[in-house]
Amino acid sequence: MHRLYLFIFSVFAPVVGQAQDLSQKQATEDLLYLKKELEAYHPGMFRYTGKDSIDWYFQTALDQIQETDQIGFFASVSFLVNKLRCGHTQVLLPEKDQRTFLENQLFIPLEIRAVNGKWFVFNASLTGDQLKSGDELVSVNGLKMDEIVRRIFEHQSADGYITTGRLRLNEQFFPYFYQLFVARGTTSFQVEVSSNTGLKTIVLPGVSYTKIRSMRRPFQQPPQLVLRHEASYSYMKINTFSSRALGDAGLNYERFLAESFRELKQKEAQTLVIDLRGNGGGDDNYGAALVAYLARNPFRYFERIEVTESYSGYGNIVREKGRRLMTSHKGLDEWKPEAQRFRGKVYMLIDGWSFSTCADVAAVLHHNEWATLVGEESGGGYDGNTSGSTRTLILPHSGLRVNLPMWMYTTANSGHPYHGRGVIPHHRVSYTLQQLMREEDAVMEKVKSLIK
Repeated sequence: MHRLYLFIFSVFAPVVGQAQDLSQKQATEDLLYLKKELEAYHPGMFRYTGKDSIDWYFQTALDQIQETDQIGFFASVSFLVNKLRCGHTQVLLPEKDQRTFLENQLFIPLEIRAVNGKWFVFNASLTGDQLKSGDELVSVNGLKMDEIVRRIFEHQSADGYITTGRLRLNEQFFPYFYQLFVARGTTSFQVEVSSNTGLKTIVLPGVSYTKIRSMRRPFQQPPQLVLRHEASYSYMKINTFSSRALGDAGLNYERFLAESFRELKQKEAQTLVIDLRGNGGGDDNYGAALVAYLARNPFRYFERIEVTESYSGYGNIVREKGRRLMTSHKGLDEWKPEAQRFRGKVYMLIDGWSFSTCADVAAVLHHNEWATLVGEESGGGYDGNTSGSTRTLILPHSGLRVNLPMWMYTTANSGHPYHGRGVIPHHRVSYTLQQLMREEDAVMEKVKSLIK
């Protein structure tokens, strides 16, 4: 499965060019092509939104479409794709248009964080002394923050009805998304903030995206496979299941699991904390292999994998009860617990970045009650997701790229009550503003208290 929010990493591609305008005819043809390809190849197109509703959204867009520029059309297409409620179905601007947008816009010079439905300034280093970290951001240019975030969410792909992944994404890239989906062309920002001294309104001049990037910490973290032992628990960190990323970093995942669980057994460890925060997914079988080291009895990882009538790619496909089902994926087999499986207490840490394969791992462990989950709702769905083999559509006139996944996975957890939701931890942890400002790890502190 693919990692979360692929389009982020095309933002900084070193290309140049000018955005193009689209005629009404060209925009219409692109939308019709997109709908035809989605219906032909996306098996999860109607998983959360009925066909009648999808048809209505597309027809409304077709009825209202006018001559538009590239960014405006991108907003329309991302709004439609959002209605599929599939986190792996994403729209990407052509790199030249992305670069032009970043070079030609001025952005709000703030980094923000969400706390209990409110948004707070986290980094105000580009505002001089006008704002301070910890000030609550109430509105921007007359729009309340809840309305701004609602508008942005309408264009961001996510599994089902999950919001945690989108919250985390906007904490990282709010200036970009605000400019793209709310106030393109804005050069100054009237912000209303609440602080210890009351409400105040100030005007912030926009800054270049180069300065925005200098304000933020790097988004991507290098692949990590870590095992260490503390006095009362052992700690394991796996921040990706991507075989390519791990291989490129010189890390051997299978060897890491085998050696780590052998070491845990030799040390007679009683408590294991597995940190999957920030893990955006990767290889299906890497996820199932981890579960096998934690399972108490034989288990199924996937219940089924469905494809459409038009699909003709990898895998042995059979027809059963009106569905076209894959039968050749190892994840569909019955898995047995590993001989070196861990027999003690397992805590697993998840967050809104825990997506795709990572969410599958969390869902299977949660369903079978083989781990106690701590943190926040995963960014990936409890039901499974649509990912795997993926087509890249290039819309003929706009050049927009659409990642179209072609395998609909259903996780082996039949009868669960979490349709459209992520994996909801047994112990939810909400950060306070003070914890964020001090950069405390409240989730790990919660686990330590549970262990005690």
